[in-house]
Amino acid sequence: MSNYLATEKHLITLQAESEERFLAELRSGNYTLENPLVVENPYLINPLAAVICFNTEEETTAQITIKGKAAEGDLTHTFAAAKEHVLPIYGLYDNYENTVVIVLGSGKMSQVNIKLEELDVNKALYCHTTSEYFGKDLMIISTTTPLVDSAKTVGFDYAGDLRWVITNKQSWDIKKLANGRLLHTSYRTMQKPYYTVGLMEMDFCGKIYKEYRLPGGFHHDAIELENGNLLAASDNDFEESVEDFVVEIDRKTGEVIKSWDLLNILPREKGNAGDWNYHDWFHNNSVWYDKATNSITMSGRHKDAIINFDYDTSKLNWILGDPEGWGEEWQNYFFKNVTKGDFDWQYEQHAARILPNGDVFVFDNGTYRSKHEATWVSPEENFSRGVIYRIDTDKMEIEQVWQYGKERGAEFYSPYICNVDYYSEGHYMIHSGGIATYRGKHTDGLGAMLLNKYKDELIHLTLESITVEVLNDEVKYELKVQGGNYYRARRLSLYDETTNFALGKGEFLGGFGVTPEFGLKVKFKDAEGEIPAKHNLSLILEEDRLALRASFKEGSEVFLEFKDEKEAKFYSVPTVVHDVTAACVSFEEQNDNDFQFYLSREGLSGDYQIYLNIDNKRYATHYSVKF
Repeated sequence: MSNYLATEKHLITLQAESEERFLAELRSGNYTLENPLVVENPYLINPLAAVICFNTEEETTAQITIKGKAAEGDLTHTFAAAKEHVLPIYGLYDNYENTVVIVLGSGKMSQVNIKLEELDVNKALYCHTTSEYFGKDLMIISTTTPLVDSAKTVGFDYAGDLRWVITNKQSWDIKKLANGRLLHTSYRTMQKPYYTVGLMEMDFCGKIYKEYRLPGGFHHDAIELENGNLLAASDNDFEESVEDFVVEIDRKTGEVIKSWDLLNILPREKGNAGDWNYHDWFHNNSVWYDKATNSITMSGRHKDAIINFDYDTSKLNWILGDPEGWGEEWQNYFFKNVTKGDFDWQYEQHAARILPNGDVFVFDNGTYRSKHEATWVSPEENFSRGVIYRIDTDKMEIEQVWQYGKERGAEFYSPYICNVDYYSEGHYMIHSGGIATYRGKHTDGLGAMLLNKYKDELIHLTLESITVEVLNDEVKYELKVQGGNYYRARRLSLYDETTNFALGKGEFLGGFGVTPEFGLKVKFKDAEGEIPAKHNLSLILEEDRLALRASFKEGSEVFLEFKDEKEAKFYSVPTVVHDVTAACVSFEEQNDNDFQFYLSREGLSGDYQIYLNIDNKRYATHYSVKF
């Protein structure tokens, strides 16, 4: 008898089921302004959110006020007129009895109390600012160390109080889209150590409206273009290289409509940074589009280089960074320093962007501060900073015109991750989210990797994050969080004129394409007995793919076999171990011999038994699938 794999439901499906349940309850009951239906964590991944539901006889607006612990923490929003009211409530406090005041257009008022338990989430060690400066915004910091249970993606208000959290193991950047929703990574991985299936559009409740699935997955960064499309860091061929590929995603279909491969633009083995390796030779960690020059800017951590190339032709325009090691033939692409005063090149930088006046703003991690190991700067003597360079692309000259962070030395030093943000001229955010000390000393080790390295002595490992805002060279805001590293920071408002909550199930867009079958004949002998326990085989059938995870000896010849009455389909499972010198996120504990393989359900139909062939021995998994 066949043991069919049950389909694991996607979060979009689980959220739709949750929504259907509370809507059914609303529509079957007598819920009024005075007796509303209150649903905590309605979309399953934000326990500091709720929906308040009720009906009115006439169409009317509804104004909500989530009361702060002080009046300065109040959050207010008015929703459009309706008879059926499903009001999203963001910004609740944990370990607190929250009060929400609702006022209808008629002036009729009600009060709802929502008492929440304390969450095991890292809180702010301190937050130095004022409500006059910071207003109603939150500083959202996205976790890069979700292996630490308490290191969630969180948002803090002016007082340093926790007001927002996502409990899923999601990382990378969070950006607010023009439609008021958030652009965030998918929670599903595609390949270790941290490549996800794509991007998601969600709201502050955590409700997912769209998942954009990409053939090469997603990592690090994405932006929204003026036409609504998305520009995202992706991969082309995991076995050849990673983090050197960018795609443009059609916003309506999720399909990739244009791509750029850096292997066709740059040399692979010139200008290498301290953490360079052949597989992850560029390590792109940001994408930026500049309309004025119709160009794309990317940040290559493993080249100590920011590069800029033409959107239409892919022609390289310039390279910003230390020119040492690139050879004579590439020197024309580099800038000559003409700064009168303090100047430093950036090293293993992150989050490069072009400012409205053409300046380049970047987080300079400063890792090693040299391309030669003999002259590396020790972490105790090093610094990280936000820096603005002014470039003249006609004369190919560069000036350093502003920086913040060098003066703070090692306390602000993050050898990985981090970002900067631009609000207006002279008004900047600098987020140093990858600070790590081991036994009291600063380290060049990356926190996300140190969690594995020192998993038996974490008491000696301290991870923290410092986020600063500067206005006209005066520090107006500083937030410090300990207990994890945090990839990037974004200052966002929970409610504004673009607030965009809607009912209905989210969409799956794009896709993985058809997984190619192995093109040669596979030789094997049926094995006696079961698959050896050492392989730790896991098979999970998702709504759009089959996920295989297992442990194999490096270089083993492994095939996943689908067999029906007429034919057998073989899929090669890669077992090559690639160097990882920079894991910016750690979603799970992994060893070198842990492998992942994902088989797209696109193009498959039928009823198949599943076998696993390991080094010419075929094992029955005793599972079947039906497509």
